[in-house]
Amino acid sequence: MIELAEKLEISQETIKKLQSLINKDSTKIYHCAEMCMTKGFHHLKSKSQIFILAVILKLAVDIKTEYDKVGIDEKTYYDTMSDIKIWCDKTDGKGLKNYNWLKNHVSFELFRLGRLQFQLYECKNKNLLYDKLPFDYGEKLIYVHIPEGESLDEEKCRKSFRDAKTFFNHYFPQYKYSYFFCESWILFEGNKDFMAEDSNILNFSSLFDICYSVKNDDQAIERIFGKRKLLKSNYSEKTTLQRRAKQYMFEGNRLGMGIGVRKA
Repeated sequence: MIELAEKLEISQETIKKLQSLINKDSTKIYHCAEMCMTKGFHHLKSKSQIFILAVILKLAVDIKTEYDKVGIDEKTYYDTMSDIKIWCDKTDGKGLKNYNWLKNHVSFELFRLGRLQFQLYECKNKNLLYDKLPFDYGEKLIYVHIPEGESLDEEKCRKSFRDAKTFFNHYFPQYKYSYFFCESWILFEGNKDFMAEDSNILNFSSLFDICYSVKNDDQAIERIFGKRKLLKSNYSEKTTLQRRAKQYMFEGNRLGMGIGVRKA
């Protein structure tokens, strides 16, 4: 666990806390990790953030066996697990909170391939409007996620899609899917009303057929401004995106999410 934490460049302050916990409670960590995989990740609900980090790292170490078994290269493994550091950094050295997201990484279901992440996904989301989608409830898809940390360079994203098709055809030949699927604030159709025409975000959204949009602005507010403010005037204007989005809201509009697909 410590070796992986160092490989992922988790802060030394956090690693010291992690080592202390492992020295004291390694049996509890291993037991909880087993319970998560057999009974569900709700077993982490009441745990401390540093304990959650220890369990996720333990599971990340364990899942490496599956990578090796089918021959997936180490770069893909470490690129995928790099999300652990991203979310660890959000807790100011306390550990991890977002285990409901990271459980996908340690369950051999989600993989980072270049700029984007791709997840084996049997779609049973009852909130989707299936009459507006080209697939049915329960259909197998590849869910596309957009990790933080880099600009959305269009060519890098196109390469990720090409690599994903090769990856899943080779390592998961039994998994039959027809569509890549994404639901994100980045695909919101209203973005074109306030973003520059040549923006990376609009270029990325053009890679999908946008099926419909909803005016749920929770994700957009979080990703653009960090957290929701009581007054629109309190939102930051440090970046061009923040300034444009804030003006859009001041004009009486609401940010939202788009649901898009891309034929495999």
